Amino acid sequence: MTTQEYEVHNLDCAHCANEIEAGICKMPGIAEARLDFVNRKLVVSYSEEVVDALERLNHLADSIEPGVSITDTNIEVADKRASVMFWLPLVLCVLVLIVSLALPVAPALKTCLGIIAWLLVGHRVIWSALRSLIKGKVFGEQFLMTIATSGALVLGEFTEAVAVMFLYEIGEWLESLAVKRSYKSIQGILSIKPDKAHLITAEGTKDVALSQVQVGQRVIVYPSERIPLDGVVSKGSSSLDTSTLTGEAAPLAVSEGDKVISGTLNIQGLLEIEVISIDAESTVSRVLKLIEDAGSRKSTSERFITRFAGVYTPAVVIAAILVFLIPTLLGFEAAVWLKRALVFLIVSCPCALVISVPLSYYVGIGKAARQGIIVKGSIYLDILRQVKNMVFDKTGTLTTGELKIKNLLTPKGGDAEELKSTVYRCEYTSHHPFAKAIKAAYSADYEAAKVSAFSEHPGKGITMEYDAGKLVIGSAKYLQEHGYDDLIDVEDESCVHAGKNGIYLGAITFADELRPGMRDTIAQLRSKGIEHLGVLSGDRKLKVQALSRELGLDFWEAELLPDQKIEHLERLMQVSSGFTAYVGEGMNDAPALARADVGIAMGKIGNPASIETADIVLLNDRPEQLLKALEVAENTHKSVVQNISLALGVKVLVMVLGLSGVSGLWEAIIADVGVTLLAVLNAGRFGFGKSRT
Repeated sequence: MTTQEYEVHNLDCAHCANEIEAGICKMPGIAEARLDFVNRKLVVSYSEEVVDALERLNHLADSIEPGVSITDTNIEVADKRASVMFWLPLVLCVLVLIVSLALPVAPALKTCLGIIAWLLVGHRVIWSALRSLIKGKVFGEQFLMTIATSGALVLGEFTEAVAVMFLYEIGEWLESLAVKRSYKSIQGILSIKPDKAHLITAEGTKDVALSQVQVGQRVIVYPSERIPLDGVVSKGSSSLDTSTLTGEAAPLAVSEGDKVISGTLNIQGLLEIEVISIDAESTVSRVLKLIEDAGSRKSTSERFITRFAGVYTPAVVIAAILVFLIPTLLGFEAAVWLKRALVFLIVSCPCALVISVPLSYYVGIGKAARQGIIVKGSIYLDILRQVKNMVFDKTGTLTTGELKIKNLLTPKGGDAEELKSTVYRCEYTSHHPFAKAIKAAYSADYEAAKVSAFSEHPGKGITMEYDAGKLVIGSAKYLQEHGYDDLIDVEDESCVHAGKNGIYLGAITFADELRPGMRDTIAQLRSKGIEHLGVLSGDRKLKVQALSRELGLDFWEAELLPDQKIEHLERLMQVSSGFTAYVGEGMNDAPALARADVGIAMGKIGNPASIETADIVLLNDRPEQLLKALEVAENTHKSVVQNISLALGVKVLVMVLGLSGVSGLWEAIIADVGVTLLAVLNAGRFGFGKSRT
């Protein structure tokens, strides 16, 4: 199976987007298709080779909405509504209508001028309607609009027929502008990836595309420029603005030897950077890719609206037919009830719903991204809002995870240097927090060629054969399993025991601090409706218990292996109501993050495991980000509910007023266009406020 990504151009109808997606899914050789209306992106998975695939996709799209084109990525296509051929007929239509109304012309000529004006303004809609009719699609938006305005012509309401078609075209244009405004606003915020890098070569500095820069090469970054690729500062010092990626307002000071992340802004100094990742694997590329792909993971509300739209239009059309037939059969004036039935046809399109709901989620995801919160799909915003249980990992989540050596303990007559070198060599290739603390505090010679065997057991320890010596480090239980007895009792301290060639060398203990702001965050999570808060940790019982008591958590479990964390998490999910979130630092919690209803990785930016594993990624390590994520989820939900209520409320009101004869075709089309514009603007309303902290 192969997957291909395309760009979609000149697609202004969200309902048509759903029809195009459904039509592509039915094409032979296609296993799956996802059309993201807001991002104008189509992803197609082919189960077999399809000859002239792009041509077939374009044929299908154009048959549903004329003018739509599908291309490979990064190909510019002219906007159909920006051309003279779009606006000229509208202008001519207005002139013809003015002539027919202002000049004293014969009734027959006035009728002809009215029809000409209608054809000028509505020729695109009428042509599309005829194509839909040929294909047997009688519930298409253009077909229903053509029937409604044709009915007005039959009743002699030429001005109303032309005005409805004119307002429909203008409304489509305004809707397109509103959607593009929301899209560009978010994209502008996330346009943090430079196009080129200043590559240092033997001939001097040369500007090249990011894709041409390889690991190990060096680039120059001038003040006020963004870091193009992840790297390490090899020369210079400066302050970086990381707010666009992390939401963190305070500048980050960097100098020689410090790691820098792509997408951050170099504020003042000149930096020379040695590249450590290619463009496709850089932090900013991964983050932007996740945001772009978020539209493929649709929420329950989006899926409901798609299904509802398929029922709503036929139901309203049937209602329109009944509004005309029943009174007419009962002897009432047919012309009066035909006009009232036409009102139903005009409001039969569910565009306000189909556009605004996914746009609300898109804006929510963009709002979160501006605050350093990556949400991998609208479905996770839905779930997060309904979370009632939140489970935390301890080290690196509730605590800072920046462990420091507290004590180095050896048995009587033991060799402290032998203990240090043994632990250092075993932890040399590990990324565990213990390993980081040990490598920061100690150093010893290490030659990979001297390693003849190596085995790491997560949550337990490491065995290693190095230079003819058999090294063992890990928990007390792990060393006991390898024949070591009479270990030093460290009580509730986090520690690593070590042994070599059957001789116990001692233990190293570590200190960890509670993450600043965690107490307040826990308290506010309760106020936001989280009913059960707890911690699952691999750390020692007394230490986890003390931390749980300090934070006021509801439950705790300690000395757990990764698979045991899953067992406890699943048990909680079975007995508790609501959804369950697991919050971890993304390195050692992948199984639990994947198993929870929503996995939240909390750690410093640049952690590849955090970005790839979780459903929601907090790109800085401040606990308040959890509260902000919940706030974005709640605001997004409010926007969705408001738009659904607004759209359905206005449409029902127009139908009731139309049925009673209070509103006519003018009011119907203005209400239909207006409610769509209001829904689109409301969707983008909360996405452009203050976002920095």
